[in-house]
Amino acid sequence: MSCSSQETEEIEETSEKVLIDIGDSLTAGSGGDGNSMSKVATDLLGKEWIVKNMGVGGENTLTIGARYGGIPMYIKESIIIPKDGSKVEISSGLYSSYNDKNVLPLLQGSAGINPCKIDTIQCKLTRNQNKYYINRISPISTDYKTKENSTLYTSLSSEKEGILTVFIGQNGGYSSPSELLNQIDLFVEHKGDDNVIIITSHGNSTTEIVKLVRDKYKSKYIDLRKYMTTKAIYDAIEFGLLPNNGEYPTAEDLERMGKNQTPKTLLKDGIHFNSIGYELLGRIRYKKGKELGYW
Repeated sequence: MSCSSQETEEIEETSEKVLIDIGDSLTAGSGGDGNSMSKVATDLLGKEWIVKNMGVGGENTLTIGARYGGIPMYIKESIIIPKDGSKVEISSGLYSSYNDKNVLPLLQGSAGINPCKIDTIQCKLTRNQNKYYINRISPISTDYKTKENSTLYTSLSSEKEGILTVFIGQNGGYSSPSELLNQIDLFVEHKGDDNVIIITSHGNSTTEIVKLVRDKYKSKYIDLRKYMTTKAIYDAIEFGLLPNNGEYPTAEDLERMGKNQTPKTLLKDGIHFNSIGYELLGRIRYKKGKELGYW
């Protein structure tokens, strides 16, 4: 069935309304019983927007950067990619272009990795028993030999349209606050514009991390630790997520807030939020995007 010009314009307009959330298990929504920052955005933004949750648990900043493309990964040795599509082992593993240390994608998910590409060869990256394998997707008549230190480009690395939320840092991958900021900068540089929202973790953000990131990204920055330890639980009551009957915040919640820790009422475990915590994360991110004119 053919499309009218009006229908085509509507499709083009809709396709530009993309929100990509990149990060670790806090982005993925671990512990949230199906809720996440991305799900909240989907509910609030409606059908005009495509929201992509690219959070994968267990990943540090370098592995997330390799998956997103801001800090590409590479294969150190030359390998021969078989013509018939069979798998070949990457014996030395995968390395970060940032500091030549190993990165470990595919531990808990593959969001945005496949199909990947070496040179012009479209491939699939897999992991089995702590070993990495790669195979070409479309068999041809000849094998392909890669050069040493060949970059492995993910499918996610080419997705630069729309709005990007960068929520990284809880699992390390950096040696100092300034290095974390530098890595965030590489994500934004790869994005190619400043249509971003930057979030630092409630779990391990130090005063220095907050100052550096806030000074650089200003209104595009969310200090999640400050929000979760001061205002979040009162928002939960105001939004009807918790009863307004005097039970909340609990004495333990108040004690934790006094220590700059997230209230236990909003947590599934020591770091991951429960459904209410993710709802609040999603709403504060939505509010930030509204303030910035993103939606």
